[in-house]
Amino acid sequence: MSASVTPRRVLFVEDETALQHSYRRFFEGRYAMAYAPSGAEAMRQLADFHPDVLVLDMRLPDTDGIALLQRIRETQPSLPVVVTTAYVSMEPLMNVLDLGHSRYLVKPYDLNELAAAIDAAG
Repeated sequence: MSASVTPRRVLFVEDETALQHSYRRFFEGRYAMAYAPSGAEAMRQLADFHPDVLVLDMRLPDTDGIALLQRIRETQPSLPVVVTTAYVSMEPLMNVLDLGHSRYLVKPYDLNELAAAIDAAG
């Protein structure tokens, strides 16, 4: 296998600044990364960055993750998505399951667990 493998392009849709910094530190050199702190910015980044995988927080300041994922699925039905949430409730999971995501992680999760989900996506 060639040493010049292109890293996966991962868009992190996450409004928590501390978590964005954790992602940057942990995944530096492993993935090509972009960040969106809101649903509106996520839609811009999807068009500009063209991610291979989307890591989507369910709680965003301008929309909820389910509504955003429904919008994304209209234009990118096959984009692998790793959904993250602080809620253990099964209701959001049931709503999201119909939208073709790859993995569902409840915060706090280990970043190695997130990396495994990203690597397995798509």
